Amino acid sequence: MNLIIKLILLLSLVFTLTGEVCAQEISQPNSRSSTSQDNNPIHISADHIIQANKKGSVLAWGRVKVQHNNKTLWADKVLINNKTGTGKARGHIIIEGGDGTRMKAKETLFDLKSKQGKLYESKTILANQVRLTAKEIKTLSDKHLVLEDATLTTCKGALPAWKIEAKSIDIKAGNRALFTKAVLKIKDFPILYLPIGYIPMDTKRKSGFLFPTLGWSKIDGILFDQRYFWAINRWSDATIGTKRVLGGWQHSLDYRYVRSNNTQGQINGKLYKDNLTGKTLWKGGARHTQELPNNFKFKGSLDVESQQSLNQVVNNNVEERTRRNTESYASINKRWENSSIDILTRYRKSTDFTQDNTFGELPKITYKVQQTQIGDTPFYFNLNASTAWFVTDLKAQKDEDLMFKTSRLDFHPQLTVPLSLASWLSMTSIIGVRETIYGRGLTTTDSEYKKTSGFSRESFDFRSIIQGPKINKIYHLKNSPEKIKHLLEPRFTFNYVPDMDRKDRSKIRTFDSIDSIGNPANSITYEFGQRLLRKIKTGTNQFETKQILRFNISQTYNIREATREKKIGEDRLPFSDLFFDFDSRPIESIIINTDVSYNFKTDLINNFNFEAGVKPVENFWVIMERRWTRNGPSYILGTLDLALKPNWRAQYSARYDESVSTFRENQFSLLYDNPCKCWGFSFNIIDRNLNIATNERKDQTQFLWSIKLRGLGDFGLRDKGKFLHRDFEETSFPNTIN
Repeated sequence: MNLIIKLILLLSLVFTLTGEVCAQEISQPNSRSSTSQDNNPIHISADHIIQANKKGSVLAWGRVKVQHNNKTLWADKVLINNKTGTGKARGHIIIEGGDGTRMKAKETLFDLKSKQGKLYESKTILANQVRLTAKEIKTLSDKHLVLEDATLTTCKGALPAWKIEAKSIDIKAGNRALFTKAVLKIKDFPILYLPIGYIPMDTKRKSGFLFPTLGWSKIDGILFDQRYFWAINRWSDATIGTKRVLGGWQHSLDYRYVRSNNTQGQINGKLYKDNLTGKTLWKGGARHTQELPNNFKFKGSLDVESQQSLNQVVNNNVEERTRRNTESYASINKRWENSSIDILTRYRKSTDFTQDNTFGELPKITYKVQQTQIGDTPFYFNLNASTAWFVTDLKAQKDEDLMFKTSRLDFHPQLTVPLSLASWLSMTSIIGVRETIYGRGLTTTDSEYKKTSGFSRESFDFRSIIQGPKINKIYHLKNSPEKIKHLLEPRFTFNYVPDMDRKDRSKIRTFDSIDSIGNPANSITYEFGQRLLRKIKTGTNQFETKQILRFNISQTYNIREATREKKIGEDRLPFSDLFFDFDSRPIESIIINTDVSYNFKTDLINNFNFEAGVKPVENFWVIMERRWTRNGPSYILGTLDLALKPNWRAQYSARYDESVSTFRENQFSLLYDNPCKCWGFSFNIIDRNLNIATNERKDQTQFLWSIKLRGLGDFGLRDKGKFLHRDFEETSFPNTIN
């Protein structure tokens, strides 16, 4: 009996305790809902809620939570007018928005209807990215904040990798930030004072000032570049810039447009005033492509520049800096299945201040018919017909002009007969006739020019190519489905063009290859080629063939030279240089190329070029080139690329002039860019010779740097140009890990 009583009392105690626990879990603090003047409900919950003295106001304290639209406010104490949505809060304030924005403060004044208010002693995270602190934040709208005595960064931690401290910051979330009296700090160490500044805060196209470029040059001194990006509309934008270079200021404009997939282009211009010489240099350009009706396509380029080239003075791009002329053109073309028509207008002018070479094609119309079989016969027909109008300045001196204008009509049909004599031997013969009519001729006597009347040139050409006998052997690799094929390919080419009237030939002013095609020829070229092909398995029953080696030897025997009448003491020289051409890629990480020309008469090598590259690991490659010409320039070029983990990359490129034993160019770049970090930077050193013609060493040394602030943009160098002389093409080497 006593045992039963004890069990009953124990069960009662257990159920009583269980009920108390469950009651605690489902209990809710006091809550109240009301509707503000914008007709959106305001939900308030807290440990304590009472009606305040002011009508329509509610006072809540103890774990207060206020919800309105997609925003939530937590605080220790809140006084709010549940009709107007205005109020204030104190103690451990947290405000969260639907876009990931989170704001903390000690005290806040707010207006839920106008979305305006103030926060004091605040820490804020905008859209899970930009981190702010401020003595006071004034919210003018959902996306517009004004901060006083504030900091801005995208880095986490009590001591961020970088931050901007400013007297005031005006922020439009997802757009931009304007700040005044600011200091950029790295690990709390000040490195740059900015009286006023602008930074973008959106990956989308927005108008605004970009970060300035900073650097130092041995000749120029301090380098500075400021640009403004203008997002005009959804299909066009522009960049306006000004920078200090080489004793002056350069102003630039780049306008870009993409009206559709078939219509796009760019307009750009640069203006530079040299304070040292007083000269004004300029450059303008434009590009436009468009698809016209009936499948015609237009492509045009405008390229104009002052007589003294702006590129040679201030451009870091290697290709543009070495240009010596401008070239503008406009072309319209259309393609059919076996034919095409091209209409080209081109104008080229020298930018060398000592010369004024001019050349124009105004215009040139070309109609081509590709090789097409004639019915069921073994014959193939092709045609190349063109008409052109030319203009050129015969005297290149700057202060002397002698313009020459002429026209030309050229008609050149050809007939091809391919014959397969055996599986390892083939012969292809091509015969053509050519009629060329010139509107005007030109003769030269002791540097004196004489213009003549129009004339015509008639000729024919014959070429026969014999390939074979072809020999090949296949090698099977041990324990591998891969195979290597070795091919031996001899080739003989006979080329014949008869001599024409020398009087007419002397009248021809050469503008392009058509004018020189009529020169007499009677020669045999013999070649011997070897190739190694590797068959690689890429999948189930799938293979790919790659060429891993090519070695070609060739020489031409000039029959005209061998049979001409020679003068006393003169030797006939029918044999051309012997050419050796070797290209190899034995494995994916090694490339070796070389070409050599050897002269039998002098027993000397006239040209020697060598290139070798190696990529032993995925993140490192080096390549070296040597280019040598007898009685000509000789250079050694080298490039090194090293990618270090995590996310470091170093590059070095150099060009060494063997003729004067000096380095013409040295370029070094160091990059750190980790997408998991809130910052990155690059540092570049450029050292190059400015006066190559006189062989005097006159260096220009530049130090350029940039800082990338993750989520905000780049601070420093942009558009640095193509510094490296040589890079591994994607087809040769896989991309280096960044």
